[in-house]
Amino acid sequence: MTAIVQLVEAQYADLSRQERKVALKVMQEPEQIQQMSINHLAESVGVSNATITRFVKKMQCANFYEFKLRLAKAGAPNPVIPTKGTIADDVYDFYQKVLKATQQLLDPATLAAAVKLMQQSQRLYIFGLGSSGYTANEMTQRLLRMGITAFAMTDSHMMYITSGIMQPGDVVLVLSTSGNTSEVNQAVSAAKANGAQIIAITGFTHSPLLEQSNLAVVVKNSNFVDNSRFVNSQFALTYVLDIMTTMLLENDDYRAKMDQTVEMIMNNKLKNK
Repeated sequence: MTAIVQLVEAQYADLSRQERKVALKVMQEPEQIQQMSINHLAESVGVSNATITRFVKKMQCANFYEFKLRLAKAGAPNPVIPTKGTIADDVYDFYQKVLKATQQLLDPATLAAAVKLMQQSQRLYIFGLGSSGYTANEMTQRLLRMGITAFAMTDSHMMYITSGIMQPGDVVLVLSTSGNTSEVNQAVSAAKANGAQIIAITGFTHSPLLEQSNLAVVVKNSNFVDNSRFVNSQFALTYVLDIMTTMLLENDDYRAKMDQTVEMIMNNKLKNK
């Protein structure tokens, strides 16, 4: 990913609604932007020339021409492998873009520190609303099978109640693509005030959630990938959780307990046939 596109993505949450239209176009089609005039870009995204001027100044450029030069100088963010154009190919390309961009954002030291904090937790809570709630439930099942005391909190009211009784030694793993969900952030604030450690997995480098976190893992926000027909907001989050799961299973005790629970489930299924 180019430095200028990274800057656009980092500043996205702080932009106005109209400026975000420009930002999405830049992140999704940086090469096309290089060939556009300011009038053409304004017309294509439905904003005024003045909006684009304000946007490029927030990106530390004097004017639109300088912004295009920085895009051109950096080159294309990622080479795209040509595909046959089927729906299966489109989905594959979407996954490929999200995975590659997320992999480039990941910091091995942060992942290791997050896993260590999870291992040392007295109780581990996983927060997630909506689609992130389903992901939270799945991760909780994995952890329980390893013998880790984990609780999925997928209701905002229960998040807040639970946060009020947390203690030092508790850890909260928060799944939030935007990092800007007020109900989640209020619960996180209460948990932190009671001494809990906060690990965030989010799609924004600047957000209220990230600012409250002790550790933050930033993933590619799938809304920034050019695919208007298919958006899997959980794919990057799941990728990171798969990495964390694999790291946890390097522990012999966790591996043995996981194997034991899997064997019990399989034996039960066979008995019922």
